[in-house]
Amino acid sequence: MHVLADKRKQPINPPSLFSAPALGFSQAVRSGDTIYCSGQVSFADGLEAQAREAFTNVRTLLAYAGANMSDIVKATIYSTEVDCWQRTAEIRKEFLRPPFAACTMIVVKGLADPRLMIEIDVTAVLGAGVG
Repeated sequence: MHVLADKRKQPINPPSLFSAPALGFSQAVRSGDTIYCSGQVSFADGLEAQAREAFTNVRTLLAYAGANMSDIVKATIYSTEVDCWQRTAEIRKEFLRPPFAACTMIVVKGLADPRLMIEIDVTAVLGAGVG
């Protein structure tokens, strides 16, 4: 008999990241082996610094849920900067390794705060990655 993973929604809110529940959402939610991460941002100065810190937040969030960056199956990157894809290429290489996840980059007029230049959300599946 095959036993299915617990599919009940489990909130994931690492204490090292800001208190999302105070604002009415979770940093991430796990259902079965899938982890859905809320958009991660940074108030650092400059696009590259914000991208690096947002990816660091993603890594922290996934680790707290028992996953790692190689378990990412889908990433969505929102940016106010048209040249974001080129400017963050080296930073993405620091955090994302082959086999690469599906990825969408969307240029937006604005994010939740005018200081924000990038927001990254991901979906990960436990055990999907290599190593």
